[in-house]
Amino acid sequence: MPFYGRPSKNCESCRERRIKCDRIQPVCSQCIRAGKPCGGYRDIPALLFRDETDKAARRSATAKSRAGERRKTPVTPQVNSDSSSSEEDLKAVVQQRKLTLALNPSIPLEVPTTVEDRGLNFFCSQFVTASAAAMEGPFVLSKTSFISTISVELQFRDAVVSVGLAALSNVTRDRSLRLVAREKYAASLNAVRQAVENPLQASPPQIMKIILMIGLYEMVCCTSTQLDSWTVHLDGAAALLRQATFGKAIKARDPRAQLQFFYFSMVKYIHAQKPLPIEFSLFNIKTIQSSNPDDFPSIGLVDTLMRFMRFHHTRSDPSFDPEIGVRTAIAFDEELEEWERSLPHTWEFFIKTSTETHNTFNGKYMTYNDLWASRDLNYYFWGRLIVNETILNNIAKLARMGLLKVYHLQQRQRALDMAEHMATCICAGAATLVGGMGNGMPLEGKTHVPPLNGVFMLLFPLTIAGGSAAAPDEVHEWVKRKLQTIGSKMGIQRAIELIPRIQTMRAWKSQLMSMELQ
Repeated sequence: MPFYGRPSKNCESCRERRIKCDRIQPVCSQCIRAGKPCGGYRDIPALLFRDETDKAARRSATAKSRAGERRKTPVTPQVNSDSSSSEEDLKAVVQQRKLTLALNPSIPLEVPTTVEDRGLNFFCSQFVTASAAAMEGPFVLSKTSFISTISVELQFRDAVVSVGLAALSNVTRDRSLRLVAREKYAASLNAVRQAVENPLQASPPQIMKIILMIGLYEMVCCTSTQLDSWTVHLDGAAALLRQATFGKAIKARDPRAQLQFFYFSMVKYIHAQKPLPIEFSLFNIKTIQSSNPDDFPSIGLVDTLMRFMRFHHTRSDPSFDPEIGVRTAIAFDEELEEWERSLPHTWEFFIKTSTETHNTFNGKYMTYNDLWASRDLNYYFWGRLIVNETILNNIAKLARMGLLKVYHLQQRQRALDMAEHMATCICAGAATLVGGMGNGMPLEGKTHVPPLNGVFMLLFPLTIAGGSAAAPDEVHEWVKRKLQTIGSKMGIQRAIELIPRIQTMRAWKSQLMSMELQ
């Protein structure tokens, strides 16, 4: 049969409406603007020739063979074709996907053929750690155990797909994707329920990963009244860890999982303004056993932040002496300063400047020597920011009581400067993570990296920085824009719902600070 001519590469919706399609991955901006579902882009090689002759059959077989090779390797495929137009179209399709998708040997280069593949591809392109900066070329998924288990642990795969489809549904406004996501989410809940009922038959590591995905699903799908619904599943994880089977299995694995659990729990109780439960009160450095020196700073940071949180809750007592509050908070700040000074080389971080302002925080972004350290440093930044806010709040109380001294004014200015610096660190780090500055470090040759890129937990330090009255207006406005971007382009609805919260939080804190010298 004859050559059918060059087919349109536009998405189905744009072809039907006969408008120009910009073919941006994962969906075109025309569909987003019109609120229409975007069905993805056409498989150009399959459409160029629909030939039943022997020559066409050989051409089809060659194309399929090359497609199979593309599935086995993340490198850019080289396509030889009898038609120059076919080669150009293929290069255009490949180049588009290079710039936006995190490719994995198990994930095909072509447009996903099933709904599940679409969800998995979107999850990987948006939320998985990549080993090459977006500005330098194609993303390549990290070869981690997290990614490799997707193909063998089907229940975990369903949980990942539920998050990917729900996020993609938010971006494309395709409700049919949300329905499939809910089915996968329900299956994940059922898997956890079965594990609780019969823990001896369950795989603790897999169930804990499924619980993580369930929590991420809640962040993706949350409403203004369900901002913290993800923490319910954190409680479920804590309950499972109290069971002997799960507790022993998790403690026997990488201590980073335990550290992340403590960090997540601190986020929950800071948000809820509640005291830490008794099991956290018993935490000490000996609780987590690790022979890796790179883990020691994390263990020390968790210990300091846990002790600060116990103090932070007691300050709500009306009889609490604000002078004691000032001095105690200053002691914590000095402890955190010493912690930063003693960091090993792998934990070093640097704020860089750039003439590029669109993907940076006012020309600033952060670089790291280690990606695991970059995740934990965010907890240091927001923790020290809250410590200095505590200093400011207690000084404000002393001012209202007429007990202000020169020493307090000096400490107030120092706390304001440090709070602004910590807020800048949070924003510069966020620019690196979700901006155009890649991961902030070259990852070639590095295999032990976080499986996820950290954008979900980045929402908390952004909320702290954007809601701080001690941070300048430019921080507040930048955080609002960044949250809007994360919500609209990555499909995490919680990011958008947090914007009113930080506005309310900052207004309340500003009112308190404006009273401090009266």
